[in-house]
Amino acid sequence: MNGELIWVLSLLAIAVVLFATGKVRMDAIALMVIVAFVLSGTLTLNEAFSGFSDPNVILIAALFIIGDGLVRTGVATKMGAWLVSVAGNSETKMLVYLMLTV
Repeated sequence: MNGELIWVLSLLAIAVVLFATGKVRMDAIALMVIVAFVLSGTLTLNEAFSGFSDPNVILIAALFIIGDGLVRTGVATKMGAWLVSVAGNSETKMLVYLMLTV
């Protein structure tokens, strides 16, 4: 293995550990990884930012914003309480209703 491969794998392993612990926000971890790749010369600045123009990245970012809005307004909690009241104690019903609502 060459040094650049070891650098990339170790940085990704650190990112996975930080994601799993939840002590640092996911967006901050992702940006730190991108900055580390650019500062180390693994990626050029254009390569690092080329992914942000991808429609899928924009869609995921929009979903994070919408999801946070639903949590902050209490809509997600109300929807969860409704789902529990409708499904009762049945895991199968809960799974079916959850799949139908999503």
